[in-house]
This record gives sequence, C-alpha cells and structure tokens, in this order.
Amino acid sequence: MSIVPRKIKKYANRKLYDLEGGRYLSMFGLSELVAGGARVEVTCDRTGLDVTFETLARALYERLKRRSGLGDGLAWGSAHESFMSRFESLIRDVECDAEPASRKKAKGRGR
Repeated sequence: MSIVPRKIKKYANRKLYDLEGGRYLSMFGLSELVAGGARVEVTCDRTGLDVTFETLARALYERLKRRSGLGDGLAWGSAHESFMSRFESLIRDVECDAEPASRKKAKGRGR
C-alpha cells in the first residue's frame, strides 16, 4: 500500500500552495498538516527541486516557536538564542532560492 504525498509548491516569496487543497498555507499550517498524519512533498516553483526537508525543518521551527512563546519576546538564555540564530541562518541558507551547490562549485573553477 503506497501513500501518495500531498503536493506543495513553494514560491520564491516563501508562500506555500497546497495543490490538493487549492489554498495557500503558512509554515505553521504545513506543520499542522504533517502533525495530522499527512505526507507532503514540497517543490520549489522556480527550480522544480525537492525542498521538502528544508521546508519541514522551517515548519517545525515555526511550530516550536509558537508553542514555546519565542515570538512573544520572553527572555531566553544566551545559549538558546545562539542556537536559534544558527538554526535560522541554516534554514535561510537552504531556502529554495539559494544557488545549487553544483553551480557554486562550477563558478569556483572559473567556468
């Protein structure tokens, strides 16, 4: 028995579009789908690349942020802030509009 994943398009402006549901989703909304048992496949609209892992990592971050009150300006320890800063930086680095590593290598060789 094969479970067909729900197709989600990720646009350069970070909007997510659920093709099956015919609606836009927030990162938190995506995390709600997954928490409800849905399997998803996220592709970058511009490149067609599979960005499921990166997008789900971001959705998990948004879910944890909302549940922990990070967005409410609560005082957190410097270690926690440092971790979150690095995590956000990592997520930004792997956004779908980031240049693929293969093209970066080619540029480094002078091509």
